[in-house]
Amino acid sequence: MPYKLYEPQYRYSLPRWRFMYWLLCDGDLPESIQKRLLSGPSIQSAAMWSGTLTTLAMTGIALYRAPDPWFWLWFVVTLGLSGYRAWLHSRAKHQWRHKSGVTPTDQIYLASLLWSLSTGLGTALCLLSGDAVLQVLAIPAMVAMATATASFSHGTPRYAVLQILLLDLPLKLAVPFQPEPWFWIFVVQAPFFWGALYLMVHALNDTSTQALLGEYQSRRMARLDPLTELLNRDAWFREALAIRSAGREALPVSLLYADLDGFKGINDTHGHRAGDDLLRYIANEMRHALRYEDILSRWGGDEFLILLPGANPETSRLIAQRMIDAIGTLRPQYPDLGLSVGIVQCDNWRGTDRERLEALIAQADHALYQAKQNGKGCFQEISA
Repeated sequence: MPYKLYEPQYRYSLPRWRFMYWLLCDGDLPESIQKRLLSGPSIQSAAMWSGTLTTLAMTGIALYRAPDPWFWLWFVVTLGLSGYRAWLHSRAKHQWRHKSGVTPTDQIYLASLLWSLSTGLGTALCLLSGDAVLQVLAIPAMVAMATATASFSHGTPRYAVLQILLLDLPLKLAVPFQPEPWFWIFVVQAPFFWGALYLMVHALNDTSTQALLGEYQSRRMARLDPLTELLNRDAWFREALAIRSAGREALPVSLLYADLDGFKGINDTHGHRAGDDLLRYIANEMRHALRYEDILSRWGGDEFLILLPGANPETSRLIAQRMIDAIGTLRPQYPDLGLSVGIVQCDNWRGTDRERLEALIAQADHALYQAKQNGKGCFQEISA
């Protein structure tokens, strides 16, 4: 059976509070990887309900054996946090169903930290109660939850360490306030327990991050031309055909087919390494000449294909001339270098399929041929 990376059932948006972003995210990683690590098992509903039911069972047993005000307070706080967490998860699922981009990530993780603190303080109460049954039930349950946290929350190591401390530290702090000397073993072993979980969290995090980075790079390189890091043909077709207009309104687009003039001579004169460096530079200049929503591809050799969604003829002419002028700045170094562009205008992109798109590309190629015939270093446009 082929190995498959963990895929979260639901993806959460990145936190918006500055402290929570620092606690949960690594800003050096791509956003898609941050979201994968953020949406690990610890934040999914199954883990939430498992921890919630365990804690509610413990508070119920504690109330049955020692119904004093502190255990009542623990029960009420646990019940309130459980309801709040369930409501947050329900709200997140509602937003997923309606494809909203923002989930209550900050609140969900904050509620989880408050639950950890409540559980840790409740465990300390069980120790201080002197009830052997509560001590035997609560302490191993807390240790199990702390260990599960190290595993489930390893995608967010700072958060995992804080959650472990909130679960375990109250027990250690309660030891001096009870009479049994043997419980001091918890204090003695605390640095070893925390250190082991810290190493576990970071080892799992490093493994997951490297695996996700490898997957990210593989997917990225499958979409990109390795030299210029522009979209390759297959990726360009996928993105172009994925464009949809809002409602039933017509969506005009422009298709630009660009080809470098005199590039072969540069390769022959200066060598292929210089030619590769020049292609990378030109690809970057083209990116700067385009709008955010435009789709740019290296079509092959020294040819480029650009789709301009929502562009009217005037906009497409402006962008074509901007690219021609950008390449023209290289004339002092490469006198024969230029850019010719063929433009095809499409009044309505709605319903475009692969066959129609290839026909538009052929028309843009024909317009490019006319631009070459008209003296190169210019653009020529036709209507679809």
